[in-house]
Amino acid sequence: MAVLNIIEIKNLSKKFDDHVVLNNVSLDVEAGENLVVFGRSGSGKSVLLKCTIGLLSPDEGKIFIKGKNILSLTKKELNKIRKHIGFLFQSAALYDSMSVRDNLAFPLIKQKLIPADKIEDKIHNTLAMVSLEEAIDKMPSELSGGMRKRIGLARAIITDPEIMFYDEPTTGLDPISSKEISELIITLQKKLNMTSIVVTHDLICAKIIADRAIFLRNAKVAYEGTLEELVKSNDPFLKNFFSTELINT
Repeated sequence: MAVLNIIEIKNLSKKFDDHVVLNNVSLDVEAGENLVVFGRSGSGKSVLLKCTIGLLSPDEGKIFIKGKNILSLTKKELNKIRKHIGFLFQSAALYDSMSVRDNLAFPLIKQKLIPADKIEDKIHNTLAMVSLEEAIDKMPSELSGGMRKRIGLARAIITDPEIMFYDEPTTGLDPISSKEISELIITLQKKLNMTSIVVTHDLICAKIIADRAIFLRNAKVAYEGTLEELVKSNDPFLKNFFSTELINT
């Protein structure tokens, strides 16, 4: 039986003015797979995510999600696809003026996914998944960095997405919190059978969650393989990159 690719990116290119960020990038992500994207700062990792979800328009290429080229869809059709996608931003992107309860209720109400009388139970159940039921009435300003990431993750998964995009999910966290968030990501991925693309430079995180990894360099996919293959590569650039990251972590 052929393996189903949930995400297919074909010959994707993007530049800002004269700066080429992505140049003819192609990759596939299988159903249920966690793909980790490495690269130095400014290498196009976040741009790749934003193009894939339709937040940025590439200059060239095609992006297929569940077999549909999102670049040819109407706004209404794209929003329908996005209902199956969750996105965890670096900052967790919580609404500071809303309580945790209201932050989690917002996507459910906006997308009209479940009846109004079921929302409260859905919020409690989702908070239980991230072990933060007691935070339901707190404001984002009252949460630690690790708690904000957990709540951001809860809000991202409350719509039961089939696909998750993570942009540096452990940035700013101490090693213990980073490990906890990474283990939570893999637990939820298995429990909810999600397909994920994870942009990170955190080896602690990558070792826990990666099924496969790619490395963006000079606007292209320069390396691809298992995390172990990349980390143990004799390539001078990779050896230098990962030895530096090991020191930093």
